[in-house]
Amino acid sequence: MSEALKVGFAGIGRMGSPMAANVAKAGFPLTVWNRTRSKAEALAVEVGASVADKPAGLAGCDVIITMMADGPATESVYEGPNGLLAALTPGKVCVDMATLAPSHMRSLAERAAGKGAGFLDCPVSGSIALATAGTLTLMVGGEAAVLERVRPVLGAMGAKIYHMGGVGTGATIKLAVNSIIFSLGEAVAEGLVLAERAGIARATAYEVFANSAISAPFVQYRREAYERPGEIPVALRMVLAVKDLDLALSLAQEVGAPLPQAKLNREIYHEAAGAGFGDWDMSGVAEYFRRKVAADGA
Repeated sequence: MSEALKVGFAGIGRMGSPMAANVAKAGFPLTVWNRTRSKAEALAVEVGASVADKPAGLAGCDVIITMMADGPATESVYEGPNGLLAALTPGKVCVDMATLAPSHMRSLAERAAGKGAGFLDCPVSGSIALATAGTLTLMVGGEAAVLERVRPVLGAMGAKIYHMGGVGTGATIKLAVNSIIFSLGEAVAEGLVLAERAGIARATAYEVFANSAISAPFVQYRREAYERPGEIPVALRMVLAVKDLDLALSLAQEVGAPLPQAKLNREIYHEAAGAGFGDWDMSGVAEYFRRKVAADGA
């Protein structure tokens, strides 16, 4: 029965930790692994999970979820003598929930298939708060039958699950979503700094943003990050925003889609990261603008 599915989870980060916790709370036996072992151990104590010494230690689970920061980190989980593929056996299902290139997802699927295992690319959309509540939006690429087999596990993490098509389509729609998020985030930063420079208090300006035509969920749940830059826990580091925009622009070139706004946003986020904001939340681009104006003596 689906309730008996054993789940392995690699990547106990800002999003991965609450996602993995919800899998355990839903009653699935959970084994976790993280590059920083202490994070995996802390979660294991909290939810009653086991801790694997290496990624290969997750291969005995029925469903193995990977939620790493980027492509190289994901490869380090799958490949090598201690990697997942070295111990993967037929009948298992791998689910990658990171933001990667569609071509990378297809490559992972091919390698998993070589071991007789299924594969889904399943990136997510939503905040840390939604991850904690188990109400993320999941965008899935892969075979429908494989999705149905693991749907109960995915349902522990997300309120909405969309089957987009074959492997890589989940990653494709995630990059489309993120290209809009980064455009909105940069626009909010510009508008906020404009209002401030013109004499309107930051909190007052944002109050209007949150109750105007631009009042998207992103504007609501990123409010504290924009109002109190550098004080709120980071949701998405600036360097990862640059990474995602690079992936979106690469895909756009591959399929012949114009992304002029994404190209400009990539330049701005890249500049901000290079100016010392790389580990700040992406909303820190507003603070980058403020300090740039101050440095220019305006």
